[in-house]
Amino acid sequence: MAQTKAQVAATNAAKADAARAKNVASQGAARTTGAVKPVTPPPAPKITPTQKPAPTPKADPTKDLLEKQRANILEARKFIEENTKPTDDGPVVEEEDKVEKGITNATRDAFAALTDLFASYGLESLAGEIAGYMTQGLTASEALIKLKTNPAGAYAKRFAGNFTRIKNGLNAISEAEYVNLENSYANTLKAYGLGNMVSINRDENYKKFADYISGDVSADEFKDRIKTVVERVQNAEPSIKATLKSFYPEITDNDLIGYFLNPKENLPKLQEKVTASEIGAAAKGAGLGTNVTTATDLARYGVDQKMAREGYSTIAGVLPTAGKLGDIYNETGVKYAQAEGEAEVFKGSQDAATKRRRLASMERAAFSGSSGTNQGSLTKSTQGKL
Repeated sequence: MAQTKAQVAATNAAKADAARAKNVASQGAARTTGAVKPVTPPPAPKITPTQKPAPTPKADPTKDLLEKQRANILEARKFIEENTKPTDDGPVVEEEDKVEKGITNATRDAFAALTDLFASYGLESLAGEIAGYMTQGLTASEALIKLKTNPAGAYAKRFAGNFTRIKNGLNAISEAEYVNLENSYANTLKAYGLGNMVSINRDENYKKFADYISGDVSADEFKDRIKTVVERVQNAEPSIKATLKSFYPEITDNDLIGYFLNPKENLPKLQEKVTASEIGAAAKGAGLGTNVTTATDLARYGVDQKMAREGYSTIAGVLPTAGKLGDIYNETGVKYAQAEGEAEVFKGSQDAATKRRRLASMERAAFSGSSGTNQGSLTKSTQGKL
Protein backbone atom coordinates (compact mmCIF):
# COMPACT_ATOMS: atom_id res chain seq x y z
CA MET A 1 0.00 0.00 0.00
CA ALA A 2 1.51 3.10 -1.10
CA GLN A 3 2.50 5.71 1.58
CA THR A 4 1.99 9.35 1.20
CA LYS A 5 4.84 11.85 1.40
CA ALA A 6 3.67 12.92 4.81
CA GLN A 7 3.77 9.38 6.07
CA VAL A 8 7.34 8.90 4.73
CA ALA A 9 8.50 12.05 6.44
CA ALA A 10 6.92 11.05 9.69
CA THR A 11 8.54 7.60 9.50
CA ASN A 12 11.98 9.12 8.91
CA ALA A 13 11.56 11.51 11.79
CA ALA A 14 10.55 8.64 14.05
CA LYS A 15 13.69 6.72 13.05
CA ALA A 16 15.85 9.69 13.77
CA ASP A 17 14.29 10.15 17.18
CA ALA A 18 14.81 6.49 17.95
CA ALA A 19 18.47 6.72 16.96
CA ARG A 20 19.03 9.71 19.14
CA ALA A 21 17.36 8.02 22.04
CA LYS A 22 19.57 4.97 21.61
CA ASN A 23 22.64 7.10 21.50
CA VAL A 24 21.69 8.93 24.64
CA ALA A 25 21.03 5.64 26.37
CA SER A 26 24.41 4.22 25.40
CA GLN A 27 26.18 7.30 26.68
CA GLY A 28 24.39 7.11 29.96
CA ALA A 29 25.39 3.49 30.31
CA ALA A 30 28.96 4.41 29.65
CA ARG A 31 28.89 7.00 32.38
CA THR A 32 27.42 4.41 34.72
CA THR A 33 30.05 1.76 33.99
CA GLY A 34 32.96 4.28 33.97
CA ALA A 35 34.08 3.51 30.43
CA VAL A 36 35.24 6.56 28.57
CA LYS A 37 35.67 6.70 24.91
CA PRO A 38 39.12 8.00 24.19
CA VAL A 39 39.26 11.33 22.55
CA THR A 40 42.15 11.94 20.22
CA PRO A 41 43.61 15.41 20.94
CA PRO A 42 44.18 17.68 17.97
CA PRO A 43 47.76 17.69 16.71
CA ALA A 44 50.03 20.36 18.26
CA PRO A 45 50.85 23.12 15.88
CA LYS A 46 54.37 22.94 14.49
CA ILE A 47 56.63 25.83 15.45
CA THR A 48 59.34 26.74 12.97
CA PRO A 49 62.67 28.32 14.12
CA THR A 50 61.50 31.68 12.93
CA GLN A 51 58.57 31.40 15.24
CA LYS A 52 60.71 30.90 18.36
CA PRO A 53 60.71 33.97 20.50
CA ALA A 54 64.13 35.69 20.41
CA PRO A 55 65.84 36.10 23.77
CA THR A 56 66.07 39.64 25.06
CA PRO A 57 69.61 40.91 24.11
CA LYS A 58 71.85 42.29 26.81
CA ALA A 59 73.08 45.85 26.34
CA ASP A 60 76.73 46.10 25.03
CA PRO A 61 78.07 49.61 25.79
CA THR A 62 81.34 49.06 23.85
CA LYS A 63 79.48 48.04 20.73
CA ASP A 64 77.14 51.00 21.05
CA LEU A 65 80.12 53.36 21.43
CA LEU A 66 81.86 51.92 18.37
CA GLU A 67 78.68 52.22 16.35
CA LYS A 68 78.34 55.84 17.36
CA GLN A 69 81.97 56.54 16.49
CA ARG A 70 81.55 54.81 13.19
CA ALA A 71 78.49 56.87 12.47
CA ASN A 72 80.37 60.06 13.39
CA ILE A 73 83.25 59.12 11.10
CA LEU A 74 80.93 58.40 8.21
CA GLU A 75 79.11 61.64 8.79
CA ALA A 76 82.39 63.60 8.94
CA ARG A 77 83.67 61.89 5.82
CA LYS A 78 80.45 62.70 4.01
CA PHE A 79 80.81 66.33 5.08
CA ILE A 80 84.43 66.43 3.82
CA GLU A 81 83.51 64.87 0.51
CA GLU A 82 80.67 67.32 0.03
CA ASN A 83 82.79 70.34 0.95
CA THR A 84 86.14 69.43 -0.63
CA LYS A 85 86.88 70.98 -3.97
CA PRO A 86 88.63 68.74 -6.47
CA THR A 87 92.29 69.56 -7.14
CA ASP A 88 94.28 69.27 -10.33
CA ASP A 89 95.09 65.72 -9.35
CA GLY A 90 91.44 64.82 -8.97
CA PRO A 91 89.15 64.69 -5.95
CA VAL A 92 90.61 64.05 -2.53
CA VAL A 93 90.10 60.42 -1.58
CA GLU A 94 90.34 59.35 2.01
CA GLU A 95 91.95 55.91 2.25
CA GLU A 96 93.41 56.13 5.73
CA ASP A 97 91.20 53.41 7.19
CA LYS A 98 91.91 51.14 4.27
CA VAL A 99 95.70 51.56 4.59
CA GLU A 100 95.74 51.45 8.37
CA LYS A 101 94.21 47.99 8.30
CA GLY A 102 97.12 46.74 6.20
CA ILE A 103 99.90 47.93 8.54
CA THR A 104 101.58 45.06 10.34
CA ASN A 105 103.07 45.24 13.81
CA ALA A 106 106.52 44.74 12.29
CA THR A 107 106.00 47.79 10.08
CA ARG A 108 104.83 49.85 13.04
CA ASP A 109 107.91 48.78 15.01
CA ALA A 110 110.21 49.72 12.12
CA PHE A 111 108.66 53.17 11.84
CA ALA A 112 108.77 53.63 15.62
CA ALA A 113 112.50 52.88 15.52
CA LEU A 114 112.89 55.37 12.65
CA THR A 115 111.07 58.02 14.68
CA ASP A 116 113.29 57.39 17.70
CA LEU A 117 116.40 57.56 15.51
CA PHE A 118 115.53 60.98 14.14
CA ALA A 119 114.52 62.18 17.59
CA SER A 120 118.06 61.36 18.74
CA TYR A 121 119.27 63.74 16.03
CA GLY A 122 117.07 66.49 17.44
CA LEU A 123 114.43 65.97 14.76
CA GLU A 124 111.38 65.24 16.87
CA SER A 125 109.46 67.45 14.45
CA LEU A 126 109.71 64.74 11.79
CA ALA A 127 107.48 62.35 13.73
CA GLY A 128 104.36 63.46 11.87
CA GLU A 129 106.02 63.21 8.47
CA ILE A 130 107.34 59.74 9.28
CA ALA A 131 103.89 58.58 10.41
CA GLY A 132 102.45 59.97 7.19
CA TYR A 133 104.81 57.84 5.10
CA MET A 134 103.72 54.78 7.07
CA THR A 135 100.03 55.38 6.41
CA GLN A 136 100.83 55.89 2.73
CA GLY A 137 102.09 52.34 2.62
CA LEU A 138 105.83 53.05 2.33
CA THR A 139 108.39 50.82 3.98
CA ALA A 140 110.68 52.26 6.64
CA SER A 141 113.59 52.12 4.19
CA GLU A 142 111.66 54.01 1.55
CA ALA A 143 110.63 56.63 4.12
CA LEU A 144 114.25 57.00 5.21
CA ILE A 145 115.35 57.64 1.63
CA LYS A 146 112.64 60.26 1.17
CA LEU A 147 113.62 62.04 4.38
CA LYS A 148 117.32 62.07 3.59
CA THR A 149 117.08 63.15 -0.04
CA ASN A 150 114.61 66.03 0.29
CA PRO A 151 116.81 69.16 -0.04
CA ALA A 152 114.06 71.37 1.40
CA GLY A 153 113.12 69.13 4.31
CA ALA A 154 113.90 69.24 8.01
CA TYR A 155 116.62 66.59 7.60
CA ALA A 156 118.49 68.75 5.08
CA LYS A 157 118.31 71.71 7.43
CA ARG A 158 119.52 69.63 10.37
CA PHE A 159 122.45 68.10 8.48
CA ALA A 160 123.17 71.05 6.19
CA GLY A 161 126.90 70.45 6.52
CA ASN A 162 126.58 67.14 4.70
CA PHE A 163 124.68 68.64 1.79
CA THR A 164 127.36 71.34 1.41
CA ARG A 165 130.13 68.74 1.64
CA ILE A 166 128.60 66.91 -1.32
CA LYS A 167 128.37 70.15 -3.31
CA ASN A 168 132.06 70.78 -2.53
CA GLY A 169 133.06 67.35 -3.76
CA LEU A 170 133.47 65.79 -0.31
CA ASN A 171 131.82 62.65 0.95
CA ALA A 172 128.94 62.93 3.37
CA ILE A 173 129.63 61.61 6.85
CA SER A 174 127.27 59.47 8.89
CA GLU A 175 124.71 61.08 11.15
CA ALA A 176 126.44 59.60 14.20
CA GLU A 177 129.80 61.08 13.16
CA TYR A 178 128.09 64.38 12.40
CA VAL A 179 126.52 64.57 15.86
CA ASN A 180 129.78 63.54 17.52
CA LEU A 181 131.59 66.36 15.74
CA GLU A 182 129.00 68.86 16.94
CA ASN A 183 129.39 67.63 20.52
CA SER A 184 133.18 67.79 20.25
CA TYR A 185 133.05 71.38 18.96
CA ALA A 186 130.79 72.42 21.82
CA ASN A 187 132.94 70.69 24.45
CA THR A 188 136.12 72.31 23.12
CA LEU A 189 134.60 75.79 23.21
CA LYS A 190 133.47 75.27 26.78
CA ALA A 191 136.85 73.85 27.83
CA TYR A 192 138.64 77.00 26.61
CA GLY A 193 136.22 79.38 28.29
CA LEU A 194 134.21 80.10 25.16
CA GLY A 195 130.95 78.60 26.34
CA ASN A 196 129.19 81.79 25.33
CA MET A 197 129.69 80.68 21.72
CA VAL A 198 127.44 77.68 22.35
CA SER A 199 123.89 78.90 22.05
CA ILE A 200 120.95 77.57 24.05
CA ASN A 201 119.15 77.55 20.72
CA ARG A 202 119.95 74.24 19.06
CA ASP A 203 119.14 75.53 15.58
CA GLU A 204 121.77 78.26 15.91
CA ASN A 205 124.37 75.71 16.95
CA TYR A 206 123.41 73.43 14.06
CA LYS A 207 123.91 76.29 11.60
CA LYS A 208 127.24 77.38 13.10
CA PHE A 209 128.70 73.88 13.34
CA ALA A 210 127.52 73.07 9.80
CA ASP A 211 130.08 75.59 8.50
CA TYR A 212 132.93 73.75 10.24
CA ILE A 213 131.68 70.33 9.12
CA SER A 214 131.22 71.43 5.51
CA GLY A 215 134.74 72.87 5.70
CA ASP A 216 136.04 69.44 6.75
CA VAL A 217 137.29 70.69 10.12
CA SER A 218 138.00 67.65 12.27
CA ALA A 219 137.62 67.59 16.03
CA ASP A 220 141.41 67.72 16.50
CA GLU A 221 141.84 70.59 14.06
CA PHE A 222 139.03 72.52 15.73
CA LYS A 223 140.76 72.09 19.08
CA ASP A 224 144.10 73.23 17.62
CA ARG A 225 142.47 76.34 16.15
CA ILE A 226 140.89 77.25 19.47
CA LYS A 227 144.06 76.51 21.40
CA THR A 228 146.10 78.69 19.03
CA VAL A 229 143.89 81.74 19.25
CA VAL A 230 143.13 81.47 22.97
CA GLU A 231 146.54 80.56 24.37
CA ARG A 232 148.82 82.32 21.86
CA VAL A 233 146.77 85.44 21.14
CA GLN A 234 143.82 86.13 23.39
CA ASN A 235 145.49 85.16 26.66
CA ALA A 236 149.05 86.07 25.63
CA GLU A 237 150.92 89.35 26.00
CA PRO A 238 148.93 92.30 24.62
CA SER A 239 151.83 93.13 22.29
CA ILE A 240 151.29 89.88 20.37
CA LYS A 241 147.63 90.65 19.68
CA ALA A 242 148.54 94.23 18.77
CA THR A 243 151.18 93.01 16.33
CA LEU A 244 148.77 90.47 14.86
CA LYS A 245 146.21 93.19 14.20
CA SER A 246 148.83 95.51 12.71
CA PHE A 247 150.14 92.77 10.43
CA TYR A 248 146.65 91.58 9.45
CA PRO A 249 144.13 94.45 9.64
CA GLU A 250 141.27 92.16 8.67
CA ILE A 251 141.46 90.61 12.14
CA THR A 252 139.41 92.49 14.73
CA ASP A 253 138.79 92.03 18.42
CA ASN A 254 135.09 91.41 17.81
CA ASP A 255 135.70 88.50 15.47
CA LEU A 256 139.06 87.21 16.65
CA ILE A 257 137.77 83.71 17.46
CA GLY A 258 135.60 83.61 14.37
CA TYR A 259 138.57 84.44 12.18
CA PHE A 260 140.51 81.48 13.53
CA LEU A 261 137.52 79.16 13.12
CA ASN A 262 136.89 80.13 9.51
CA PRO A 263 137.49 76.96 7.48
CA LYS A 264 138.64 79.10 4.54
CA GLU A 265 141.69 80.02 6.63
CA ASN A 266 143.62 76.77 6.89
CA LEU A 267 145.18 75.97 10.24
CA PRO A 268 148.88 76.01 9.20
CA LYS A 269 148.40 79.46 7.69
CA LEU A 270 146.75 80.72 10.87
CA GLN A 271 149.54 79.30 12.99
CA GLU A 272 152.11 80.97 10.73
CA LYS A 273 150.37 84.33 11.21
CA VAL A 274 150.48 83.92 14.98
CA THR A 275 154.14 82.92 14.93
CA ALA A 276 154.97 85.93 12.74
CA SER A 277 153.16 88.13 15.24
CA GLU A 278 155.13 86.60 18.11
CA ILE A 279 158.38 87.28 16.22
CA GLY A 280 157.35 90.84 15.47
CA ALA A 281 156.41 91.41 19.10
CA ALA A 282 159.81 90.06 20.19
CA ALA A 283 161.56 92.50 17.86
CA LYS A 284 159.53 95.38 19.23
CA GLY A 285 160.28 94.21 22.75
CA ALA A 286 164.01 94.47 21.99
CA GLY A 287 163.56 98.01 20.69
CA LEU A 288 163.94 97.00 17.06
CA GLY A 289 161.76 97.43 14.04
CA THR A 290 159.59 94.76 12.42
CA ASN A 291 157.33 94.15 9.46
CA VAL A 292 155.03 91.38 8.31
CA THR A 293 157.29 90.30 5.45
CA THR A 294 160.40 89.76 7.57
CA ALA A 295 158.49 88.21 10.45
CA THR A 296 156.66 85.82 8.12
CA ASP A 297 159.92 84.87 6.41
CA LEU A 298 161.50 84.02 9.76
CA ALA A 299 158.39 82.07 10.80
CA ARG A 300 158.65 79.98 7.63
CA TYR A 301 162.35 79.46 8.34
CA GLY A 302 161.42 77.83 11.65
CA VAL A 303 161.98 80.63 14.13
CA ASP A 304 159.60 80.45 17.07
CA GLN A 305 158.80 82.87 19.88
CA LYS A 306 161.57 81.67 22.20
CA MET A 307 164.22 81.84 19.47
CA ALA A 308 162.98 85.29 18.43
CA ARG A 309 163.28 86.70 21.94
CA GLU A 310 166.81 85.39 22.41
CA GLY A 311 167.95 86.33 18.91
CA TYR A 312 166.62 89.88 18.94
CA SER A 313 168.13 90.40 22.36
CA THR A 314 171.52 89.46 20.88
CA ILE A 315 171.03 91.64 17.79
CA ALA A 316 169.97 94.58 19.94
CA GLY A 317 173.19 94.25 21.97
CA VAL A 318 175.49 94.31 18.93
CA LEU A 319 173.66 96.45 16.42
CA PRO A 320 174.40 99.92 17.85
CA THR A 321 178.17 99.43 17.58
CA ALA A 322 178.00 97.58 14.28
CA GLY A 323 175.78 100.27 12.84
CA LYS A 324 178.15 103.04 13.85
CA LEU A 325 181.14 101.24 12.42
CA GLY A 326 179.24 100.76 9.18
CA ASP A 327 178.69 104.49 9.01
CA ILE A 328 182.35 105.21 9.83
CA TYR A 329 183.68 102.86 7.20
CA ASN A 330 180.99 103.63 4.70
CA GLU A 331 183.51 104.01 1.89
CA THR A 332 184.32 100.33 2.17
CA GLY A 333 180.73 99.47 1.34
CA VAL A 334 180.45 97.23 4.40
CA LYS A 335 177.17 97.63 6.23
CA TYR A 336 175.78 95.66 9.14
CA ALA A 337 172.18 96.59 9.95
CA GLN A 338 169.25 94.74 11.52
CA ALA A 339 168.67 92.68 8.37
CA GLU A 340 172.28 91.39 8.53
CA GLY A 341 171.92 90.67 12.22
CA GLU A 342 168.70 88.67 11.58
CA ALA A 343 170.35 86.78 8.73
CA GLU A 344 173.38 85.86 10.89
CA VAL A 345 171.56 85.08 14.13
CA PHE A 346 168.49 83.28 12.82
CA LYS A 347 169.74 81.80 9.55
CA GLY A 348 173.46 81.40 10.17
CA SER A 349 174.39 83.57 7.17
CA GLN A 350 178.15 83.48 6.58
CA ASP A 351 177.98 86.59 4.42
CA ALA A 352 176.46 88.59 7.27
CA ALA A 353 179.01 87.16 9.69
CA THR A 354 181.84 88.15 7.34
CA LYS A 355 180.60 91.75 7.22
CA ARG A 356 180.51 91.92 10.99
CA ARG A 357 184.01 90.52 11.31
CA ARG A 358 185.39 92.93 8.71
CA LEU A 359 183.95 95.90 10.58
CA ALA A 360 185.46 94.60 13.81
CA SER A 361 188.81 94.07 12.11
CA MET A 362 188.84 97.58 10.64
CA GLU A 363 188.01 99.03 14.03
CA ARG A 364 190.88 97.20 15.73
CA ALA A 365 193.27 98.13 12.92
CA ALA A 366 192.35 101.77 13.30
CA PHE A 367 193.37 101.73 16.96
CA SER A 368 196.22 99.22 17.01
CA GLY A 369 197.55 99.32 13.50
CA SER A 370 197.16 95.59 13.18
CA SER A 371 195.17 93.61 10.66
CA GLY A 372 193.23 90.41 10.89
CA THR A 373 189.73 89.29 11.51
CA ASN A 374 187.74 88.23 14.50
CA GLN A 375 186.89 84.62 14.03
CA GLY A 376 184.10 84.65 16.60
CA SER A 377 180.44 84.45 15.67
CA LEU A 378 177.64 86.65 16.88
CA THR A 379 176.07 84.81 19.79
CA LYS A 380 174.44 85.68 23.05
CA SER A 381 177.81 85.49 24.78
CA THR A 382 179.19 88.33 22.61
CA GLN A 383 176.42 90.85 23.26
CA GLY A 384 177.79 94.39 22.98
CA LYS A 385 181.01 93.18 21.29
CA LEU A 386 182.20 92.84 17.73
